[in-house]
Amino acid sequence: MKAVAPRSLVAQVHGALARRVASGEVAPGEALNIAELAKAFGISPTPVREALARLAAQGLVAFTDNIGYSVAPMPTAVDYTDWAVARLVVESNALRFVLGPIDARLLDEAEAINERLGTEHFGEDAEGVRRYSEANWSFHARLIGLARNPLLDDIHAGLYRAPQFSRIFLGRGIPDRARVVAEHRRILTALRRGDRERAARALAAHIVDSLERDARLADAAVSLKRLLREAGPPSRARRT
Repeated sequence: MKAVAPRSLVAQVHGALARRVASGEVAPGEALNIAELAKAFGISPTPVREALARLAAQGLVAFTDNIGYSVAPMPTAVDYTDWAVARLVVESNALRFVLGPIDARLLDEAEAINERLGTEHFGEDAEGVRRYSEANWSFHARLIGLARNPLLDDIHAGLYRAPQFSRIFLGRGIPDRARVVAEHRRILTALRRGDRERAARALAAHIVDSLERDARLADAAVSLKRLLREAGPPSRARRT
């Protein structure tokens, strides 16, 4: 393994290990020994330990007391459902609480990212999947930014699990990109019209549909439509 340069060691180790996990070079459940990794990278254990902690926060690796770190298993139906619920609560409701005028600059940035999602060739390897996943998450981060709420920004950043869930795309590329782009456009159209509620519902439907599509690709039976039916749009009493 090529030694890591001394600059930004934690970030470099994090990136190197994330690519190894995402590409399948290290299999789910495989142990990640800090001392061995530090020796392989030619660095001290401290940046390796910090990088593994970041990967654990993203769901790519798991930590077990008295055992240590290992590559996280592939997502289950429960994992998909939990992620979708968390994103529904944070993302769709954030659009309902956009106070003041909607920032057209953020909408323009989101639209530019969405066009890139639809036109750029990302490929099927780990690097291409990573670039797509990060661009897609950046689109959603722009929507959260409309709320002008740093706490929501932080919560949304903590929900980032794309490296974990995007492993299913390796070797096959990102399916349904045209549908994703079209769903994004519906959200942006509603926001440009100032219709926060319609945008929130469109975003909720997009999250559910995307996660259900991904779950089917991973052979996990997930049905999240009930979440939308039970939640529904806020009543007039709750809006006032």
